[in-house]
Amino acid sequence: MKFLPLFIAIITVILTASFISQVKLGKDPNRKFVPSDWFYEQRAFPNDDIPYDKYIKALEQRDQMALSRKDAFASLPWESVGPYNIGGRITALTVDPADTNIIIIGAAAGGVFKSTNGGMSWIPKTDNFPSLSTGAIKMDPNNSNIIYCGTGEANSSTDSYAGFGMLKSTDKGETWFLSGLENSRHIGKIDVHPLNSNIVYAAVAGALYSKGNDRGVYKSTDAGATWQNVLFVNDSTSAIDVDVDPSDTNIVYAAVWERLRSPSFRKAAGPSSAIYKSTDGGATWSRNLTGLPQNDPVVGRISVAVSPSNPNYVYALYKRASAPLGTDNTFYKFFRSTNKGTNWTEMAGGNLAFEFASFGWYFGSIEVDITDHNTVIVGDVDFHKTTDGGNTFQNITNSYSSVTWEIQHPDQHAMWQNPSIPNHYVTGNDGGVFTTINGGVTWNKKFDLPVSQFYAIAVDYLNSEARYGGTQDNGSIRTTTGNQDDWYEILGGDGFHCHVDYTSSNIIYAEYQFGGISRSTNGGASFSSIRSGVDFTRTNWSTPYILDPSEPNILYIGTFRVFRSTNRGTNWSAISPDLTATSWGTLTTLSAGVLAGGVRTIYAGTNDGKVSVSTNGGTNWTTISQGLPQRYVTDVVADKRNPAIAYVTLSGYNRDLANPHVFRTTNFGSTWTDISGNLPDIPVNSLIIDYDYEEVLYIGTDAGVFYTSNLGVSWDVLGTDLPNSPVFDLAFHQPTKILYAGTHGRSMWAYDVTGLVSTKENLTIVNDFELYNIYPNPFNSGNQLPVVSFKLNKDTEVTIELFSMSGELVKSIPGRYLTTGEHKIPFDVSGLSSGVYLYRVSGSGFSSVKKF
Repeated sequence: MKFLPLFIAIITVILTASFISQVKLGKDPNRKFVPSDWFYEQRAFPNDDIPYDKYIKALEQRDQMALSRKDAFASLPWESVGPYNIGGRITALTVDPADTNIIIIGAAAGGVFKSTNGGMSWIPKTDNFPSLSTGAIKMDPNNSNIIYCGTGEANSSTDSYAGFGMLKSTDKGETWFLSGLENSRHIGKIDVHPLNSNIVYAAVAGALYSKGNDRGVYKSTDAGATWQNVLFVNDSTSAIDVDVDPSDTNIVYAAVWERLRSPSFRKAAGPSSAIYKSTDGGATWSRNLTGLPQNDPVVGRISVAVSPSNPNYVYALYKRASAPLGTDNTFYKFFRSTNKGTNWTEMAGGNLAFEFASFGWYFGSIEVDITDHNTVIVGDVDFHKTTDGGNTFQNITNSYSSVTWEIQHPDQHAMWQNPSIPNHYVTGNDGGVFTTINGGVTWNKKFDLPVSQFYAIAVDYLNSEARYGGTQDNGSIRTTTGNQDDWYEILGGDGFHCHVDYTSSNIIYAEYQFGGISRSTNGGASFSSIRSGVDFTRTNWSTPYILDPSEPNILYIGTFRVFRSTNRGTNWSAISPDLTATSWGTLTTLSAGVLAGGVRTIYAGTNDGKVSVSTNGGTNWTTISQGLPQRYVTDVVADKRNPAIAYVTLSGYNRDLANPHVFRTTNFGSTWTDISGNLPDIPVNSLIIDYDYEEVLYIGTDAGVFYTSNLGVSWDVLGTDLPNSPVFDLAFHQPTKILYAGTHGRSMWAYDVTGLVSTKENLTIVNDFELYNIYPNPFNSGNQLPVVSFKLNKDTEVTIELFSMSGELVKSIPGRYLTTGEHKIPFDVSGLSSGVYLYRVSGSGFSSVKKF
């Protein structure tokens, strides 16, 4: 595969802006306030970089595994289950001016989508490429069939995924092919000259976490077939914006931005940040433009735009970091030139200094009105519009004053203006795509767009249609109907772990970043904070907490210690010492099981590679990570049937070892066995035990979902049609056998694993019992009665029950004593309405559920 990676680094954004400029991390106690390294640190720790070549190799190995799998059930497609109505970060877009029903958008981590009906519905177009991150989209102004897409979001947040180069479409976004710039990583802007379609410029940001020469302004004179670097400043200064003079093929403006970051250092400003101008088509450049800041160490991200109607007018928006080592990146100055960039004047800027956020590295949108050179729109948390050339600005989105974010969502990244109807805008932000036909007086959100970025997911045990998840910038969300377009927010902030009490669907837990855990006792109608007694001095961006597997009133939460509540979170008390290995360590995962006599076993994993266990409910703790690679611990899962058995999954890449990402213990961590088998060297993020079988496991990784039916001796790729978006979390509804995958960029997906494991040979069935699929299924009233078939390996009394999907018992066959062997029991289901049901067969020491 010749593509450069998907990769990554995650995290957000909204409430963390003020920490980004130049922050020394290391062992800084304030490190806990820097969540934007959360995802990147997982994959880089204990090193300072991500080996992209290993990521590409892992993708290739995954694809080979998929081609060679023999199980037909493993080749069935995943089903997208939403949300379609929540949205996610849209970083780029364009619209066909001749047919405004045709909209092409690029999601930050979801790929390119196309709509042919004005945004009523969308079709993904780049799912087969290795990265679904989009940085820029540009339609050829002379030929709307030709569209360029620069992959790799260029916003300097850590969840700005890397791309693999320039894509090009010649059929209006239906199909795409690679068109050079394979080493660009992140592309911030593309411009095609309206006087000559062969002339294309790309502002290449280059790698975000390492220095390199693959950055600067690139120019093509053959419509993207080949590219030449025409402006290179240095190995840590990105080109972030480029705009051509529409009346002169020789004049072009570029904005460059000094930026660099790693887990121990961030830089989002510097003296190299500047605007450059060329008057000879990029052959030479000058940054000594009168009136603009020169060699200013606090200059951050810059945006530049030329007026289409009067190219004498050029505008520039400057961000800045507070000196000398600032912790923000906010509004600096707004400039205007009236003589093609020769001289610049600082404009008043109106209210921008007060309304702009402190994370200016996240925004770069600036658009000059097509018909009026004095009208400019700039993007930040909101879009702000000036009609007097930059003296005053009006907020035209007012996202935080909206009653609902379906009216307008904050964090604006992209805008298109209709040349025929100047007040018709199409915009992209962290909530998706919005349109207005009156210049921003009212807005209309576009739905049917599955680009939500999940951090963690859950399913209600009592109602499999109720699905939950924490998302980037769209809070904790859920659906109670299972419909793709029926999701809504239940708790704000960036959403993380959600849990539903397995004995009552009315008791729900959700959290926002840094342990903002809250509880609802009224089915999610309202939430109250339950943090009393927890020491959050040092806690993870994604703070883990769990419900006890046998007593739902008992909860555990992990910061750098483990805390327990015995009253559903009302009060907490510490039950462990500091379980981390470093002064900046935090807990990342918890799991619990119950021994005979009700004694709890609790496992805890950390971001600095340490795993601990208590076998007496938290009274004593033992470090059990000896023998495990020092990697970020993403998941620890205790087997609830026997908590002496547990699994650990690890992130990161391996320099010398071969694929140790999944480990198993049978003795409370005294020893570990590597069960990574034939897995690619890929970060593993989540693990699920299938409790109907002794040897079946599922894992979610950066390269999709894998499963094993022999405890990791060998692994297979699970399913098809799952987009190339990292799977951050898995959830499994054991009764219905539905596995859910929460992706960070393409919403949630579902897979029915019933056929997958029931056809496997040599599987050990839990409790010496095997339930087969009911037949016929589906059942029509004119057929013979459906037959429930199962196998018993001991004499026992058996009960058969039929439930609605909401858990209501609707039919049953009273318990009858049956002997060892196979049995086929007709089930009278007359009088029931059409629909999907669950049938359960249970007896002494066993119970199994399937769908009907």
